[in-house]
Amino acid sequence: MNEELPVEENTNEPFYKKYKIHLSVAAAILVVGVTALTHYKNEQVKEELVKAINEYQEGLVLIGGEMSYKSIDCGGIITTDCEIETIKFSIMGQEQLSIGSLRLGNIEELSEFKAFGKGGAVKASVDIEADEVALPKAMIAQLIAQNVSNAFQQNTLGKLSSINLALKGEVEGNAMNIKHLEVDSFRIDNAIMPLEFSMSARDVSSQAPDSMILEEFSLTLENRAISDVTYESVKSFTDTLQKEDKAIFLKEFALTPADMNDRKKASSAINAAIAKRFESDLPNTPGVVEKDLIRAMIQMLKGEIEEITLEGKNKNNLTMVQIQNALQQSSAMKDIEARKFMEDKFKIEVEAD
Repeated sequence: MNEELPVEENTNEPFYKKYKIHLSVAAAILVVGVTALTHYKNEQVKEELVKAINEYQEGLVLIGGEMSYKSIDCGGIITTDCEIETIKFSIMGQEQLSIGSLRLGNIEELSEFKAFGKGGAVKASVDIEADEVALPKAMIAQLIAQNVSNAFQQNTLGKLSSINLALKGEVEGNAMNIKHLEVDSFRIDNAIMPLEFSMSARDVSSQAPDSMILEEFSLTLENRAISDVTYESVKSFTDTLQKEDKAIFLKEFALTPADMNDRKKASSAINAAIAKRFESDLPNTPGVVEKDLIRAMIQMLKGEIEEITLEGKNKNNLTMVQIQNALQQSSAMKDIEARKFMEDKFKIEVEAD
């Protein structure tokens, strides 16, 4: 009896199907390995950060200071970001600063700034975000008192009780001579007028700051609650006046005491009056850039725009002192002549959106 031998079937299956089990196992091992390595790396970075904070805390104690925080968490695959929650700084038992959360991005590069502080050369980036930053009210009041009238202070204090900060940039060089400085974004987020700043500069010398070459910059201001501040400021002042004096004062804004109960109407009238004051000062304002900024601020007060951007670009590798001298010369010129004069030196433009 002849038995038929089994014939090996040639399925010609693709490689990935034939070895899919082997590939899956390899992929799983790779994932586990990478996860283990990144976890180890992140834990090492966290350990170094905690050590650095402990050393800083010990230094603060010597001057009567104290720093505390709730937790530190570090993570990331290629680079490591660390987040520190609920930071508080105190001096002699009085809280001076609190931060809800502080994120330190790419923290491995931040460690290079140790050498920078000691005069060594570095080439590193910085990526920091701080949310719910609260300064002491006394400090904010002092800052405000130097820049605005007393009528603004109380309302402004409330709106600036907490701000958010973010900084992202790069630096190359040492503390005495920075070859290149790049601020990709520096943002101060607040409830009144958030601002964002960026710049690029080189040859920044601590011994000769005027020799710095500012390649370009951009500053953006956003209207978030200017009307609230102007309205509350006028209202808080009129509330201190007698009835007759209140009516006389409000005539400057084309308002009556009863109109102050209509917040929208009163805010519009107050801002229009402030804009009119700016307009009257405009002919006597020197400098085309200053005039453009005032014009944009007038538009913002009137509610025609919500954002002002001031941009500048170095057209001929001028140092800071050369730029300042050129701007001073142009301030005595008529607008068209001044723009033409600065065109090939340091071009500055104001955009209103």
